[in-house]
Amino acid sequence: MDQNAELLLEIYKNAELERAIIGRLIRYCEDASFRNLMAEHFTAYHMLMQEAHEMLNQHGMLAQEYGPFEKKSIFSSIALHLRIDKTSSHMAEMLVRGNVTGLIDITKALNEAKSAEEAVLQLGERLKSAHVRHMEQLLAFI
Repeated sequence: MDQNAELLLEIYKNAELERAIIGRLIRYCEDASFRNLMAEHFTAYHMLMQEAHEMLNQHGMLAQEYGPFEKKSIFSSIALHLRIDKTSSHMAEMLVRGNVTGLIDITKALNEAKSAEEAVLQLGERLKSAHVRHMEQLLAFI
């Protein structure tokens, strides 16, 4: 698999997982301002995911999401955390931790894909910037 495809798959999976996690948390959020922020983040990740999907199609590749077993452990952990604490502060903390993981993953992928096409690299950089921006916004709720 070439560097373009590898990076695009990472971008797609990274954004898809963030979107899925936010989709789970938003259902339990009682704070309207925090729910609105999560909705903005959901939309941003969805748009990045869609762009990666389109670029993958242009490269003749199919988008691959995380499998149900991979997601199950993450969603089980979220459910456990929400049983303990459903406050916006706790949800923000959970999302910051997830963003850090996503940021690390996309940074590694970008460093390994130095010869990828400029458009693909730019999409990866936009995802990286989104993670950083979202963490800064989430910290206000902790």
